[in-house]
Amino acid sequence: MARLSEEKINEIRSRADIADVISRYVPLTRKARGFVCTCPFHDDHNPSMSISTDKQIYKCFVCNAGGNVFTFVQNFEHISFVEAVLKVADYAGVEVEEADRMLVNETLDPNIASIHKVCRSVIEYTNYTLATPQAAEVKAYLLQRGINEECIRKFEIGYNPKGDALYAYMNAKKFTDAQLVESNVVRISPSGMHDVFANRILIPIHDRNGNPVGFTARRVDENDEAKYINTSETPAFKKGSLIFNYHRAKVEAKSTGRILIVEGAMDVIAFEKVGIHDCVATLGTACTREQLMLLKNLHAKCVICYDGDRAGINATYKFGKLAREIGLHFEVVDNQLGLDPDEIIDGYGKDELIHMAEKTISWIDFLFRYLQQKYNLENYSQRKEFAVELGREINACTERFERKNYLAKLFELTQFDMSEAELKEKKNVLVTPSIGLRQPKNGSLRAEYEILSQMLVSLQANNAFKDKLGFLIDENCNKLAIYIIDYYRTHDEIEIADFYNSIKEEAVKSLLIELSEWELALPDYNEDVFLHSCLKIQAACLEDKMKKLSEQSLKISDPLEKAKIGDEIIQLKRQRSELLKQR
Repeated sequence: MARLSEEKINEIRSRADIADVISRYVPLTRKARGFVCTCPFHDDHNPSMSISTDKQIYKCFVCNAGGNVFTFVQNFEHISFVEAVLKVADYAGVEVEEADRMLVNETLDPNIASIHKVCRSVIEYTNYTLATPQAAEVKAYLLQRGINEECIRKFEIGYNPKGDALYAYMNAKKFTDAQLVESNVVRISPSGMHDVFANRILIPIHDRNGNPVGFTARRVDENDEAKYINTSETPAFKKGSLIFNYHRAKVEAKSTGRILIVEGAMDVIAFEKVGIHDCVATLGTACTREQLMLLKNLHAKCVICYDGDRAGINATYKFGKLAREIGLHFEVVDNQLGLDPDEIIDGYGKDELIHMAEKTISWIDFLFRYLQQKYNLENYSQRKEFAVELGREINACTERFERKNYLAKLFELTQFDMSEAELKEKKNVLVTPSIGLRQPKNGSLRAEYEILSQMLVSLQANNAFKDKLGFLIDENCNKLAIYIIDYYRTHDEIEIADFYNSIKEEAVKSLLIELSEWELALPDYNEDVFLHSCLKIQAACLEDKMKKLSEQSLKISDPLEKAKIGDEIIQLKRQRSELLKQR
């Protein structure tokens, strides 16, 4: 299988600061020469993860999660290594060839790859069906809605006929029932296999890389109970991690510098009809942290344009609270009409929708309006709650002029004269958990740590190890030593964050992170300490041999054999004494 070159991976790693990347996922607090944060890999309430900007690694002192920037993204998002590398490349602005990006498809879970294949065949069939005479009424409906041929082609809109025609087609394409059920295009019932989206208009939903993973389907028969149904959860379709039209709009966002966020696929298509192409949908109003991270990765101004009804306004509030947590900057479309995009086009024309998309207000201005509806400002207690909630948001404003302006507005509404100082909450004192790194318990293991820590920072130590010792007792320590020797064959020095990628075993990776954070590690090669550690290990090996021989002697009764073993033990003791004299 083709793979990204080591040089490209190292380039991406070196240009992506680990603190910048991790801060996209969790808030960081500066401490000493690095950062700390609550660990996202266990239930953490006190910052237990340390990020070293010098070594470009992270380590949790509680659950022992650790690694480099790729490991963090891979484990946080539950994606493959290649996907993590490409995602970090996007964060760092490193250009990656399209051929390298195609490697993602080669690393996919077979079940997910199967779903992609099923969905592509469904798109092929439903696109064809929409162009046939039997779908004439459906086509007329789409055209009447202003969805022209170009729009149909772009969004791959199709029609799944009544009955189970799709199931028959997919069977003819040699897909198994198991594949079709897992992809949620067919369901099992007592009467057999049936199409999930029978007699519905299908709009494909893609993942961030443009692979089709499911569908949103609108009813054709208005008597059907559900106006829209979506693909149910599958290995590939996880609604909370998908954004409709993301793979297309991210290209537009690079030129416009903006991304418009709406509720559903039809809202995106409504904006497409008026010539606005940088629009995506969160597939409902329950926006997730993962979706917000995808939006943040675009490095474009986010503009939230949920419907203007009460549900949409409440969803905008929830979106804003979550967006502020992850540091996503955004504005809010000032939708005073209380309508969805299609309703605005139908009632006021295309120009009104275009104008509305340009008319935005800040998050704080939205909050002033929203919270005035939430609280009764005639009531002292509620007025106080209103002031406290708004005050916290005002305090988060980076511009001092904005803070002063909003504080004046807050005073006008509440008569609470709150200075900037009063709004500042006491910062929690961050205490790093005392669990710390695992310390070597015995002399030989500590000696092996001494040797490995010096080998990691010095080629001279690496060469001395090969000449003086060549092995370590602990299995993982010995494996790490072999990795180090091998790495120095093609590198003059070791960058921990890059070297980490060359190790396969998780236990050895954990040992590397542990050593890189070991408080007793020397900053450079120290010959005396190094040789002393080598002698300790050699002595420990002799002691181990003597112990095994003594145990063997107890199990035999032949006097001659016992005497022979006794002589061997005496020889080993002499060797050990000679070693101890050198220390």
